[in-house]
Amino acid sequence: MIGRALRQLGSVRGLITVPGALALTLWATAFIALRLDRVLAQSDAIELYLVLQTDYETAVTILSTIAGAAITTLSLVYSLVLVVFTLAAGNIAPRLLRRFTGDRVNQVTAGVLGGTFLFSLTILHQTGPNSVPGVSIAIAFCLAVIAVLQLIFFVHTVSRSVTIDEEIAAISAQLEERLTGIVADNDDEFRDTSFDRGDAPAFEITAADNGYIVGIDEKRLTALADQFDVRVEITDKPGTFILRGQALAGIVGDDGDDRREAIEDAFAGSVTLAPVRGSVDDIEYAISVLLEIALRALSPGVNDTFTAIACVDRLSAAFVTPVYKGLRNRLICDRDGIVRVSIPGLTVEDIVNTAFHPLRRAAAGNLLMLQNIADALIRLHDIADEEVEPIFEHHADLLMASFERTDPMDADRDFLTERLAPILGRDDTTG
Repeated sequence: MIGRALRQLGSVRGLITVPGALALTLWATAFIALRLDRVLAQSDAIELYLVLQTDYETAVTILSTIAGAAITTLSLVYSLVLVVFTLAAGNIAPRLLRRFTGDRVNQVTAGVLGGTFLFSLTILHQTGPNSVPGVSIAIAFCLAVIAVLQLIFFVHTVSRSVTIDEEIAAISAQLEERLTGIVADNDDEFRDTSFDRGDAPAFEITAADNGYIVGIDEKRLTALADQFDVRVEITDKPGTFILRGQALAGIVGDDGDDRREAIEDAFAGSVTLAPVRGSVDDIEYAISVLLEIALRALSPGVNDTFTAIACVDRLSAAFVTPVYKGLRNRLICDRDGIVRVSIPGLTVEDIVNTAFHPLRRAAAGNLLMLQNIADALIRLHDIADEEVEPIFEHHADLLMASFERTDPMDADRDFLTERLAPILGRDDTTG
């Protein structure tokens, strides 16, 4: 029961945790400020304290204005965020809402405004004709200035959030960072001196609930494997949907089954399941977000080819390092160089197929889009090694075949054939 409650608390995110924590922190500082006022009023620094003093009516007016403006602006900020959500869901992609709710600027703006309101209201409550807390009022005034500056920055950020090219570039940068983190290291040699990789697991650890794999605690798994002298083999890669009772991991070791209960207890919480996707480890999800934007842009209802072209360009940029160096499974060794944890990964063919198959089908009759897909394939083909080159040659063949099925004009067919010549090796333009 306690574990489930903690997991539910950990899943709370977006416009709740950070704004709430920041607002409560600023509210708590109100009591510190009031205490500081009392101390200064009784200390020898009376001249400094008198500088901050004001009359009762002015203090009430200032605090009432700040509190009222803060709570009014907070409601406007949330209204504006909801408008952005509506625009994003309708015109860009519904899955971008998770990015907007996780945006730190939105969270900090809501927290500062909420905290300013609570701070000012608390100081106003403690202000009387015979006790005007000058320091606290000065702090409230400073918070009002900070809130105004934060609001200006918030408006600037929101204006960029609805700019589709900015969002595409940001998503692509995150995808590129994730892919770069799992590229194959040619200088890394994993030698398992204790386990035969063909060994069958002593037993399997199953999922206690349904959900997507959104997090894997590698340090915890490595410590577990080292402690019990076993190898932990995660069954599926991040982003995979797991059913209750389905295998999460296999434990490989000579006497692993004899310590099953202890290993299962130590394993608990190492693999996080969530009802929705969208974690930093889920590479396919990041690709699918860019794909969703591109496919919606290519739909007849939107018909925005240039947005789809931007998605293709950014996808090709994110694939540069994996295509150049390759991808590998995640193998984690202990200090002795023994493989202790194995986590399934993606191959270059996986990510290329995930991205280009849907794009090719959606753009079959759009010569402008096909031209840019061809350019992306050529760019990636130019930097690929001999093992990866056939992947792009295959996609170039499929791209040409898809275009042929739309019964194009001879001139269009010749144009695309010439465009794909660096990959297909065709010099003729006769079709």
